[in-house]
Amino acid sequence: MPKKENVIKNNLEDTEYLITDPVILDNMLFATDVKAPDTGATLVTKNTKITKKLLKQLKKYKITSLFAKYAVDTSVSATIEHMEDTFKIIEGVLDGANKDIGNVIKTFQNKKRMKQLEHLIRDNLDDIGDLFSSNSTEKMIALTKHHNGTARHSLIASFIMMAISRELGWSDKKIVRGALAVMNHDIGKAKVNQQTLNWPGRLNNSQWKEIQFHTLFGCRLLYMEGKKPDLMMLSALLHHEWYSSLEGKGYGGLTLYHGFVQRAMKFDVIKKVASLSKDERDIIQIIGLADMISALEESRSYKRELDSFKVLIIMNTDAKMGHFNPKMYSAWHRIYMREHTNLLPRGRRIALPREKENRLFTPLAKKEITPTKHLTYYELDKLGYLKLLRNVGMDVERIRRRGGLSLKVLTQLSKEKNLGLDFSSAVLKKHNINLLKNYLIREKQVIELDAWREWLTVGELEKSGLLGWAKRFQFDIDIIRRNGGISPDRLKKRGVKISQKKLDRLGINTLKHLPFQLPGSENRLTIQDLRKLGIMDNTLEKAGCLDRVYKVKSGVPLEWLVKQGINITTSMLAKNGIDPVRKVFYDIQVVEEINTTKAKFRIIREGDDLNELDLLNSKDGLESIQDLLINKIGLVEMDFTDLIALPDMSHITMGDHWRGIV
Repeated sequence: MPKKENVIKNNLEDTEYLITDPVILDNMLFATDVKAPDTGATLVTKNTKITKKLLKQLKKYKITSLFAKYAVDTSVSATIEHMEDTFKIIEGVLDGANKDIGNVIKTFQNKKRMKQLEHLIRDNLDDIGDLFSSNSTEKMIALTKHHNGTARHSLIASFIMMAISRELGWSDKKIVRGALAVMNHDIGKAKVNQQTLNWPGRLNNSQWKEIQFHTLFGCRLLYMEGKKPDLMMLSALLHHEWYSSLEGKGYGGLTLYHGFVQRAMKFDVIKKVASLSKDERDIIQIIGLADMISALEESRSYKRELDSFKVLIIMNTDAKMGHFNPKMYSAWHRIYMREHTNLLPRGRRIALPREKENRLFTPLAKKEITPTKHLTYYELDKLGYLKLLRNVGMDVERIRRRGGLSLKVLTQLSKEKNLGLDFSSAVLKKHNINLLKNYLIREKQVIELDAWREWLTVGELEKSGLLGWAKRFQFDIDIIRRNGGISPDRLKKRGVKISQKKLDRLGINTLKHLPFQLPGSENRLTIQDLRKLGIMDNTLEKAGCLDRVYKVKSGVPLEWLVKQGINITTSMLAKNGIDPVRKVFYDIQVVEEINTTKAKFRIIREGDDLNELDLLNSKDGLESIQDLLINKIGLVEMDFTDLIALPDMSHITMGDHWRGIV
């Protein structure tokens, strides 16, 4: 099959071809209906095979271009068509689970319907395999958009599972068994509160426990009393068990619920798992892998679908910890790298990976206060209370930035959240803590980044004769000295001409390994903060702020709001109990791709637009952080090989829980 990049596009849209281009006759179909330019009548319908005869007829209507796709893309429509019954079966089960457990048992006892599902999968294995032959991301999106119901995740997870199992060389029989189990692995979510499933942000401790129960709920829904536990039921119960033995990782019938299952359902999960065949254990483990991949790539209530670059980083991080069977993970990684050969194309914007951030705290000067009963971040940590506060949704890093919390606030929190925090004299004396404080030590958060930058030191500027030019173009030389140099890009933007040949001749390499720091927090306000202050949507709309305020969930900079004419003072914030200091999140945008894992980036604050920043920069209208990113730091070069390449998993061994030892 010819590669698309060989097609002459002549500024045509994506998938659009000149009618004279011979490539479109090579196993291609019409991607859209073709209509007559004058009357709008349909001349050719979508998915019709392209032939010389049809093209000749279209030329008579003075049609010069058409939208075409390779015939393999019909696997999407064919698979969708044949999977409609699959959707109906799964959604019927979920619907039944919401009404009556008896309906669920009845549905799964209907051997005829399950056989139909088995035949559907077996008959369409070739089409499903084609989904992963090329351009799989686009095809998965097509499937996602086709059906937005509760069965979508299960169907996509089954496709992923089948692709990985084919890469591993599994038999068709084993693949079909696995696909049937995947289709129903999340059946237990039918019993989880809808509000929890659709929660838009980070789950609190009780919500997270409720989500964990879906493995147990799935087991109970699929359990048929008096019959042996089957693979489908075990997959629902065990698909969130990690491959390796790690405390606190994984949740299911081995790590959390084996005692309850034995008491309430009268079967021993540990013995059952120990008696599983290798094929059965493989299927359960591969479902856990496919489930996570599908969840990351999907849009959920609490997140948008993740970029392929981010998916790979998250998956690699978990793989290194022992989340997945190493052989299965290696197979998926091979597939993913084949399908995503261009992870860092020019213009791609992604969140700065947390794995590259080294967040540090530096203490600020002591602030004298009226003597107050107060506990610092470190004292709360010594008492073991930080974890409890984090579990109820408290931002513990914010506690650190503020210098701690007053006893009054902590006592109120303990009562409201039923935390049982003990601040008795005996406990405080045991940990050598004095409650009464007459000062605060707040801490400033910074992000240290390890990167390479184009940079010229003051010595290099003098050696190359550029220091004089910098003076002529109104650069402050004292600031350049304090900063240890300047970005060549910044000099060029002001009009300074730099000869690369001269720099090379003088042995000056502008690319330098220069770790640097970014502000970890700044004053930001959310829409909820603005409403507390009495600043409503109509005021924000008049100031041109409304869209950005709603777009950036972490809040918009206070500095920017004031520049837009929104009057907000420190006293207003204090009066309404608003602490505006919040984390800053950063994105990186590819300016130049170097290879699959390395590129030159611009660092941009979340919510900022690069084109707007360039315009503001030309008018000297940048905010302080923006000026730091654009003018003082400039382009950075970063290599993500350590996060993207297949990780070393030689140290990972299967946990004892899979061998029946708990």
